[in-house]
Amino acid sequence: MTRRSVPALLIVAVVGVLGYGYWFGETHGALMIYAVDTSDREHHKDLTPVTVTFLDTGGRALAEARTIPPYGTIFVTAPPEYACYEIEQRAPFDEEARKQWTECFERQSRWLPTWIRSAAAVNLQSGSCRVQRLPISVAEYPDTWYLWWVPLRHVGGRPYTSFGVNIRVDRSARCPGSS
Repeated sequence: MTRRSVPALLIVAVVGVLGYGYWFGETHGALMIYAVDTSDREHHKDLTPVTVTFLDTGGRALAEARTIPPYGTIFVTAPPEYACYEIEQRAPFDEEARKQWTECFERQSRWLPTWIRSAAAVNLQSGSCRVQRLPISVAEYPDTWYLWWVPLRHVGGRPYTSFGVNIRVDRSARCPGSS
C-alpha cells in the first residue's frame, strides 16, 4: 500500500459511513399520530376512540391507524403486514415476540417514508363523528444521520426520520350532537 492510498482509503471510508447514515435516515422512519378534540378552547382532549385513514391528494387510501386500548395510543393498523401493535404488546414477555417485533418494525420503518410525505388528508371517525378529507400536514424530523456511528448510549445508532401528524378536530362544530 502506498502513502497516497491511505488517505484515499480513509476518505472513501468516511464518505461510505456518512453516506450509509444519510441513506438510512432517508429510507427509514417512525410515525407519531396525535388526534385532539379542540371543542373546548381552554382544554383540548385526546380524541379517542379514533380511526384515521390517510389519503393522498387524489383521495386514494394510503394507510389506516386507530387507537388501541387501554391507553388510547394510535397505531398503524393497515395494511396488516405493517401493523406491529399486537406483536409489540407481547414483546416484553416473549423472546419470540421480540424477534417478530424487530422484523415487523424494520418492515414498517422502510414502508413509512414511501407514502407519508404524500399524505394530504385523513378520513376520521370517532364514535358517531365522521369527518371526510380533513386536511393534514406532516412534520418531518430527520435524525442526526451524521452521528449514527458514534458508540454512545444517547448519541449514535441508526438514524430514523420521525414523522408527526397532529390532527385537530372541533367536534362541536364538525359533528354537533355526536358523542
